[in-house]
Amino acid sequence: MQKRRNLARRIGKGLLILVGVLFVGAACAHLAWKYSGDDTPKLVIDKQGIQVYTIKTPGQSLLKIKAVRVVKSTLDRAAAAHLDGSLENCHDWIPDCYESVAVKHWDPQARNYVQLWKEKFPEPFSPREFLLNTQFTQAAPGQPITVEFTAAPDAAPKSDCCYRLTHMHAVWTLDPIDQDDVRVTLMQDIDVGLPYFLFNDEAPRAVYGAFEDLPRLYAKTKYDTVSLQTIYGGQPIVAE
Repeated sequence: MQKRRNLARRIGKGLLILVGVLFVGAACAHLAWKYSGDDTPKLVIDKQGIQVYTIKTPGQSLLKIKAVRVVKSTLDRAAAAHLDGSLENCHDWIPDCYESVAVKHWDPQARNYVQLWKEKFPEPFSPREFLLNTQFTQAAPGQPITVEFTAAPDAAPKSDCCYRLTHMHAVWTLDPIDQDDVRVTLMQDIDVGLPYFLFNDEAPRAVYGAFEDLPRLYAKTKYDTVSLQTIYGGQPIVAE
């Protein structure tokens, strides 16, 4: 009986040591990953005219994502698609989007608006709230357009329903090549509240899927009558 107790103690002590070693190893691996990187884009997907890059910044665990493709579309249509805050458009871009509310309506002078989107996340994660300031910039007619989405978590009262993002900076650049082709570039820096190893694995594929869908998203008939002139004139594209 005494021998069995001694054996059990040795096994228990060995397991504790093993757990400690694994914990220290995991912590070291995490720190090594967090402080690695050099901010250089690394090509991870290159197919069907779409290039997706990951960018590792020292001191950050989450990857930034860059993506590029040329879309056969007009600059007017591309701009309209990125400024359309309707629930229909949100659902087309993100099938799990289920609510879109204008917090600050489109301001044609400042060329911005604030919108609240809600998106379902798979169990066990709660739904996400994207409360974003959208800033539209174009230096001159015919020049590239940037549409910049920045988290504005304090722009509206919080709700118990969801996890509200506090860190997001996504910049879409729409660069006209000619009248019927636009080079689209995305630079994305976002924290959706997932463990970094899950996010880093999924984010490049998610961005690729969105870029694969851009021709359809830009080609909606609702944008037939939208132009940069009507946008600048104050025509509301975003949800009212």
